[in-house]
Amino acid sequence: MSRWAFSVVMVLLLAGCSDPASDTKQEETRTVSPPPSLQTSKVERSHDAVQVERGRVLYAANCMACHGDQAQGAVNWQKRDAKGRFPPPPLNGTGHAWHHPTKILKYTISNGTGNIGGNMPAFRGKLSDAEMEDILEFLKQKWPDPLYEAWFWAEQRSLKPAQGG
Repeated sequence: MSRWAFSVVMVLLLAGCSDPASDTKQEETRTVSPPPSLQTSKVERSHDAVQVERGRVLYAANCMACHGDQAQGAVNWQKRDAKGRFPPPPLNGTGHAWHHPTKILKYTISNGTGNIGGNMPAFRGKLSDAEMEDILEFLKQKWPDPLYEAWFWAEQRSLKPAQGG
């Protein structure tokens, strides 16, 4: 994916994930739920305990300092800081990570968020694709079932080849 295309995708995704004009209570801004149309039949989660444990260890070493010990993110993650940057969002299902397919989540981990208004450094060269997948599997275990199911079906749609001619 070109840098330009990724930037456009991320701007559109971020625009749909936050409301900068909102001054509601933290509880209200930190909770995101899937639309009822995405709450479908029960989806079985992967339960590769070894992968999840590897992800937990990698998360603790690389992500926890910014995203928190429970992946809760910064308190005011939807509001820009004094430097105009967005603080680390929650990754535990109370933010917007579940809105993104694995391909985008891995791209974000690999390239950081500096080019889209965040503070996250790039982990390209520090974490392998498999290690990123381990971290993501660990985080997905924290997502409530309805959010995981919404993510799962969106992931399935993202994997389908583009149709058209």
